[in-house]
Amino acid sequence: EQDPDSKVACETATKTNMVMVFGEITTKAKVDYEAVVRQVCRDVGFISDDVGLDGNKCEVLVRLHEQSPDIGQGVHGMGTKSDEEIGAGDQGHMFGYATDETESLMPLTHVLATQLGHRLTVVRKDGTCPWVRPDGKTQVTVEYENDNGAMVPKRVHTILISTQHDETVTNEKIAEDLMNEVIKKVVPEKYLDADT
Repeated sequence: EQDPDSKVACETATKTNMVMVFGEITTKAKVDYEAVVRQVCRDVGFISDDVGLDGNKCEVLVRLHEQSPDIGQGVHGMGTKSDEEIGAGDQGHMFGYATDETESLMPLTHVLATQLGHRLTVVRKDGTCPWVRPDGKTQVTVEYENDNGAMVPKRVHTILISTQHDETVTNEKIAEDLMNEVIKKVVPEKYLDADT
């Protein structure tokens, strides 16, 4: 917003009531990094010690420096290269491969895991599952079958959802709500069976 030519290689880690931000940022923008960290924590739902992190009073450690001139010169010529000449830095996020098994061309396992994580956030924020806390993880395993040489999704073999929760909810309620309010709202019925 302030500087579209900013160069950012930034990492974040958290542990009980602490957020650490570290890396390299080269920008003309004026950013209050601690304020950004606290606002993101609050937006996500980390607002009390009960959930393991309180964005209002957690410790925030910021260790950011400008990008190395050598990297800057090699990647973007320190502002002398055109957009077409700019190279890749040394960081990236990668997952999977292009495939026609989903509209987004991402593997079905990735699409479903991402959608389940999003749905988990929705049911927490809209009150459908008030026992859900902000920290959660998802994993999906899909069984494929060979259809004339093409591997196509046959069924969802396993869904793993690990979510932080309050102390009042039972394991039975967790399983029931996750199945009815998260899994069945996301995973197409054709992929679910009694063995999933």
